[in-house]
Amino acid sequence: MDVAGWLRGLGLEQYLPAFRDNDIDAEVLRRLTAEDLRDLGVVSVGHRRRLLDAVKALGDAPPASTAAQRW
Repeated sequence: MDVAGWLRGLGLEQYLPAFRDNDIDAEVLRRLTAEDLRDLGVVSVGHRRRLLDAVKALGDAPPASTAAQRW
């Protein structure tokens, strides 16, 4: 899964550096909490909600190989 592309698709690409710097890959992404997002610098409640809803929409299926992840 391309986490950078996923963020861009949500219109939240401003968080790319924080996700990259904190090693948020497809596996970790599926386990993020609102508190994690605050720690990543997502201060907007609306942005946190949008991210959490999008993570939930990914479902519980195992992510594609994280080795292929691109930033």
